[in-house]
Amino acid sequence: MRAKLLKAAPIVPEGSDDEIVHAIDGATPRDKRRFFRALSSARRGAIIEKLSEYSQESIFPALSLDELRAMIDGVESDDAVDIIQMLPESQRTKLLTDLRRSDPHGLLPLLVFGEETAGGLMKTEFLHLHATLSVDEARHALAKESGNRTKSHLLYIIDDQGALVGTLTLVRLIQAAPNASLREVMTTTYPSVAPTIDQEQVAQLFDEQNAIEIPVVGLRGKVLGVITADDIFEVMEKEYAEDISRLVGVHEDDRITDPVHLTVRRRLPWLIVNLATAILAAWVVTLFQGTIQRVVILAAYMPIIAGMGGNAATQTLGVVIRAIALGELDHINTARAIIKEVLAGTLNGFVNGVIMGAIAYAWSGNFHLALVILAAMTVNLFIAGLGGVAIPITMKAFRIDPALASTVFVTTLTDCCGFFVFLGLASLML
Repeated sequence: MRAKLLKAAPIVPEGSDDEIVHAIDGATPRDKRRFFRALSSARRGAIIEKLSEYSQESIFPALSLDELRAMIDGVESDDAVDIIQMLPESQRTKLLTDLRRSDPHGLLPLLVFGEETAGGLMKTEFLHLHATLSVDEARHALAKESGNRTKSHLLYIIDDQGALVGTLTLVRLIQAAPNASLREVMTTTYPSVAPTIDQEQVAQLFDEQNAIEIPVVGLRGKVLGVITADDIFEVMEKEYAEDISRLVGVHEDDRITDPVHLTVRRRLPWLIVNLATAILAAWVVTLFQGTIQRVVILAAYMPIIAGMGGNAATQTLGVVIRAIALGELDHINTARAIIKEVLAGTLNGFVNGVIMGAIAYAWSGNFHLALVILAAMTVNLFIAGLGGVAIPITMKAFRIDPALASTVFVTTLTDCCGFFVFLGLASLML
């Protein structure tokens, strides 16, 4: 498919958005630009947001101001703002200067909101009607709007000051009596959000309300824009991808099609951090060189103790970070969550310790070694449960993304504590 699409340039290529994105991401920088330019302006706007960061950096500098303007004019306002924020500084400055001369879609006011806020998610294309209109007048007004880009599922009813006073579904509008006023048929209870609310809170509200569209309301109740379910789906997909990437210590935009030098540059810093933590764990082991030299068999069990602690901690991390992302953890149930995870870790450690201790006793016939393994496994999985829940909660309290580096910290904790407890008990009992 990729070869077929590349050969098609400069003819406008065919295929789904995902097929075109894969083809461009896998092409050389020169072919990325040629292929992108073969797309229509409207298609470019839909494609550019899905491309890898490396592809965007290869394509944007080659686009003229007219090409950029045509691209953002062909998409909805929220997507246009996203594209503007992706631009290199020099191009963004030129485009903003041009928008100050002509901004028919009202993009400039949207740029003041943070990228991950309700204001950054909203689109300004929505249907609004005055509350004094009759149902029949509203139907005629909507008929005149058929040529615009609005994809609203709701009508927003406003008063003389432009404040939101109610909403109305299109189905309800069709079913209502023609001579009824909009005030008589509208719904006055509806969810809404302020433009500064974080996008994760907006996603939670969508879930709680089973909403397909929520208005963004500013001062004095004025409707600034709307957020639709498709915007929230994109937020959830992006947040999920970022959390998974950060848990394993890679850049959130790392793609399989990126060049080697970029992949190395992005991954090397975290690998160096991991190396430093591994050195710390190795230093703990050096404290017990004499014990290891005296009881060489300990070296065979050390990675088992540390590995089981790391695995248990990763399980706890996954559950806790998911709970944080979904808003399931609060000041009321945090202590309960910590106790539950610590107890689960301790019990899992005891059971696995019994199993591994029995295996060690069968291999060596050394009862004291079996007890050391049982105790070390229990303590290390206790630490894994405690660290796996406490570290992400602590990072959240300091307003640090819990997914960021939690795995590194917890793995270091279980490695160092596992080695110290296991070898320390061995020094005392063997």
